[in-house]
Amino acid sequence: MSLPTTTNKFEISNRVFALLVSFLIGLVGFWSFRAFEIWSTASGNYPPREISVEGVGKTLITPDIAKITLGVNTQGKNSKDVVKENTKKINNIMKALTDLGIEKKDIKTTGYYLNPNYQYTEAKGSVQDGYVLDQSMEITVRNFEIIGDVIAKTTEVGANTIGGANFTVEDSDVAKAQAREEAIKNANKKAQQMADATGFKLGKVTSFYEYESYPEYGKGGMGGDMMAMEEAPTVEPGKQEISLTVSLGYRIY
Repeated sequence: MSLPTTTNKFEISNRVFALLVSFLIGLVGFWSFRAFEIWSTASGNYPPREISVEGVGKTLITPDIAKITLGVNTQGKNSKDVVKENTKKINNIMKALTDLGIEKKDIKTTGYYLNPNYQYTEAKGSVQDGYVLDQSMEITVRNFEIIGDVIAKTTEVGANTIGGANFTVEDSDVAKAQAREEAIKNANKKAQQMADATGFKLGKVTSFYEYESYPEYGKGGMGGDMMAMEEAPTVEPGKQEISLTVSLGYRIY
């Protein structure tokens, strides 16, 4: 009858021993960590500190090209006739553009869609009523003096959808480099001001990020469907702003 009591005492002793071992392991771990913290603080061996600052750089540029979007919308009963009529209009537009000095490399077809044309009637609902062909083009104009003529002449010979004239720069790398240089100078100046105000010393740059704010280039809005123009419009590109933001990370001491 004494055997169960001995067994119970043995199990209790094992539990107490296990708890004691766990407590000792936790205690050793805690004081080991504290000792490491004390040593790191005393020796200066702690994770490096860093700051991050931003700088903005801007530069003004004069657009040197204009992107003009235009197109032809052709409708008819027979798809073959629609394609034929549309091709004739496009060929006339191409001739008008080349006569104005636009090179073929600056004329790009951006869309060509032939679809059934549907009309809705109360009696029959939606019924097919021939076909419609939409062809769109993007024209790069390098001589701003002929922008008005491009719009006027192409609408005279068949273009009936005009998206507008968007002004931009063909190569913006030089302007971006200037904006970037200014942005970095501003970031360095801000970091040095922070260091002077707080008493820490700047170390090396540890990170660099760049963000570009894309400008809303000048737009010569020409409307949607166009009738032939009697007089070529005057369009001025103005100046555009390129803005770059840089983020620099510095080691501090």
